[in-house]
Amino acid sequence: MADNSNQGRSLSEARTDWAERRTALAAERTFAAWGRTALSCIGVGLAATRLFGDLEPRWLLRVLAVGLVGLGVLALAFGFRSYGKSARDLEQSGEHTVSLWWIGAFAVVLAGLGVAGVFLVW
Repeated sequence: MADNSNQGRSLSEARTDWAERRTALAAERTFAAWGRTALSCIGVGLAATRLFGDLEPRWLLRVLAVGLVGLGVLALAFGFRSYGKSARDLEQSGEHTVSLWWIGAFAVVLAGLGVAGVFLVW
């Protein structure tokens, strides 16, 4: 009887560990989805200036490009905030996650490239 209770406890602990790992991976996938959305917004904003370069009035095209790049940067910020909260919660329970430093560096670089792109096409 004692063997069954030890096996049950080990199995429940293993399932909890697996659930925490799945949660960590889900947080990473969610950040990746925010990053893809941001990259799409930034890319469409920058591409619009080339595709519709002869659109009049010119300021309308600039507002569209800046708006889409801004939306992409905002998506990165939301994604980073969401991942940061999940990562801190998981770290408290002992689960390893991708460092917030790396995620933040990725977000800052992507946002910086988007903003630089706006200045290049302005």
